[in-house]
Order: sequence, then C-alpha cells, then structure tokens
Amino acid sequence: MTQIRKTLILSGGGTGGHIYPAISVADCLKKIDSQVDIIFIGTREGLEAKIVPEVGYRIEFIEVKGLKRQFKIENITVAVKFLKGFWQARKILKQCNPACVFVTGGYVSLPVALAAKSFGIKIILHEQNTFPGLANRIISKFCDKVLISFEESRKYFKKSKNVILTGNPIRLEILNYNQNQAKREIGLDNTIIVLIVGGSRGAENLNRAAIRLAKSFESNNNIHFILSTGEKKFEDAKSFAEQLNVRSNISLYPYIKEMPKYLAAADIVISRGGAIAISEITALGKPSIIVPSPYVVNNHQEYNARALEKEGACFVVLERELEGDKLRILLEKLIHDKQLYASMEKKSKNLGRPDATENIVRVIREYIK
Repeated sequence: MTQIRKTLILSGGGTGGHIYPAISVADCLKKIDSQVDIIFIGTREGLEAKIVPEVGYRIEFIEVKGLKRQFKIENITVAVKFLKGFWQARKILKQCNPACVFVTGGYVSLPVALAAKSFGIKIILHEQNTFPGLANRIISKFCDKVLISFEESRKYFKKSKNVILTGNPIRLEILNYNQNQAKREIGLDNTIIVLIVGGSRGAENLNRAAIRLAKSFESNNNIHFILSTGEKKFEDAKSFAEQLNVRSNISLYPYIKEMPKYLAAADIVISRGGAIAISEITALGKPSIIVPSPYVVNNHQEYNARALEKEGACFVVLERELEGDKLRILLEKLIHDKQLYASMEKKSKNLGRPDATENIVRVIREYIK
C-alpha cells in the first residue's frame, strides 16, 4: 500500500534572517519524518531564489514587492503585484494541498499566509526579532499560532490567540563542537579568540573598527582577532589592514563557511544584532559585544541587542560610537575582568535556546499527521 505523503509549505524571504530559520526547521523536520514533502515559496529577487535550491529544497515563485514606507506612486504597482502574488500563491497551495503553512516573515509571507487562510489551511508564524515587522504583525491577527524568539516580543501580539516562546531555530551543527577541539582545528590553541562578524554582506564601519581594535592589541600575543568581512568588503578591509600595518594578530576572511567551528572556538564575539546571530551566540553562551546595524527596517537589530543587554548578556555599541574608544574599553573589560566574563557567559547561556528548532518542529507536527 502506498504511503500518503504529507506536505509543508514554508515561506519567508528577502534576507537570510528570514530564510535560514526556515531551512533549519526544514532540515530538522526531514530528519524526524522523511515522508514530509517540503516546498518553499519565495520571490526570484530574494536571496531564497539562490539559497533554497543550493540546500536541496524545491521552491516555487510568486511576484510580490515590499510596500514603501511613505506614500509613493510606486505603491500602486506594489498593490497590483501583491494581488498577483496572492493568486499565484493560491494556485500553488491548491496544487500542493499542504497540511500546514509555516511563515517566517518578509513581504513574501503575507500573500502566502492570506492564500492559506482563504483555503482554511493552518498557519504558523515565526517571529525572529524582538520587534515584529509589518507583515508579521498583520499575519499574527489571523494565523493559528505565533512562535516568538524573545519574551520581549509577546507584548506586540496581545490580540493573537496562541503565542508560544520557542526561541530562534539555529543550525544544529552549531552545537557539535567543544571549544578546545575547535581551537585546535583552526590552529589557535591557548589563545583568546575574538570573532568579529558583520553579516553576510559585510559592514565597512565595523570591519575598519575591528582592524583598528586589532592594532591596539598588537602588544598582547595571547589575543587573536578573526574578522569575517563580507565578500564585497574584503578588499577594502585588506587594504585598510595593510595601511595600518596590522597583520600578526588578525585573520581576514571574506566569508567563513565553517562558522559553527569558529563560533565554538571564540571566547568573545563582536557581531551585528541579527536575530539568528544573537540566537547562535546565546545558544553557545558566548559573551558578546553587539553592534546593531542602523540600516535595517524598524531598527529591529537594536531592539534585539537591548533585550540581551537588559539581561546582562552583552554590551551594546552603536555604529556612531565605533570611531571612539568604547569598543576597545569594553573588550578590555571582558578580557581582564574574569568575574564580569563569567557573569556574562552565564547570562548569555541562560538566554540561549539550543532546543528551539526541535520546539518549533514539535508545534508543526501537531498539524502534520
């Protein structure tokens, strides 16, 4: 007798912050139940068009654009595209007949969620950030369950009927290394490692601040900086390091493919405030200095960072403060004040939710029988 296959639709896109959580959930679900068919819905313009097929999942495309914040004539085109995307999503859902739709945010999620609602399909929304975006705030009013990553988010979903704190789905391999093993593998045993990550696209101001930071610590042979510059920012960072004659205590990479290993090896992480970055840092209990990007919608990275800072799990340095001494002073504190380091390590670990991915999959499986 042929076994009935089950289908889950995942949608969320535009940026890696919406895509990677969905992929983590898909990977975990597939390990538990190989009979589940997993299909993504996204746009051809978003990063999902490249990332999702690369990791081996099927993706269907709809046409939709994000709404402009101010009243602009382009919003007429956006509205027309939205209606088109809605009907395209309905067509895909009718063909696939999913048991459930799991959305992670971004403008592509809204027409997909509305199409699911029109068919009476169960909808699970996952919010990665402390402060929810517009699409997720709308979807939360009619979806079946809202999964949040920070307790701070709950106040934005007061009208939602079923809000569950699960945490952010992280790559499961993040938990596979211990620190000593990771340090040995990258050739930096018995060294204090400061890992600096500006996101996949890089951050020029943070890169330059990191290189100046490494220069200021040159006299300390026991500290090594590892900087992921972003591929487009690598040549600028390399040139700036040469200009300052910084070589011995910093390693520059355009992109770190083995990020789980490097995160495990790090003693201190300096990072942007993306939800997934923060979730991986806290899952490993790493003390951190968060430099939120000021270039994101709704300033959500600062909201994320302040939620950690409030619990004593990180320091926050704003982009405009990178030119001064604040970053160096805070790093020196973390390196030399063992009591402060231990306290931040413990508080970071307390906020971490390494079981978040499994928690989310458990909720999804309630609808996939």
